[in-house]
Amino acid sequence: MGHMKRLTILIIILFTAALAISGAWLVRSPRVDATGKILASLYEGASDTWDAQIQVLPFERAPDRQLTVRWQPPEKTYNHFVISISRADGTYIRSESGEHDRVSLDPDALEPKTEYVFTLQACLDRRCEAWFIAREEARGTTATSQEPDIDGQGDAVE
Repeated sequence: MGHMKRLTILIIILFTAALAISGAWLVRSPRVDATGKILASLYEGASDTWDAQIQVLPFERAPDRQLTVRWQPPEKTYNHFVISISRADGTYIRSESGEHDRVSLDPDALEPKTEYVFTLQACLDRRCEAWFIAREEARGTTATSQEPDIDGQGDAVE
């Protein structure tokens, strides 16, 4: 009987230890470091990162109101992209999504002479409940506003 009692106690101890380990795994720290990120919650919720090599360029026809954002897709399987746009001060503007094969986006309706931060997610499912996130946020600034002058050429407005 003493042997059975010791075996029962050992099983209870092992079971308690397994629960403690699994509980610690569930409440572990985020998988992705969000230090210094504008949209930190997107980094904290991400499954993994990838080197998207994001480029932010002036949009040729309207550089004061629009930018072009280009990136490299992850090598891992994903569903579609979501790009979140914020001002450099952290003010969230909006998010836009694109189909799986897309590797660029031309966000418009931006303010002239304003710095924006772009955060790129590769969604793993249709509802984007799980995602990878580009390792780095990208920054870009719209050009100074252009107003047409008498000859229609346009002069910069400060």
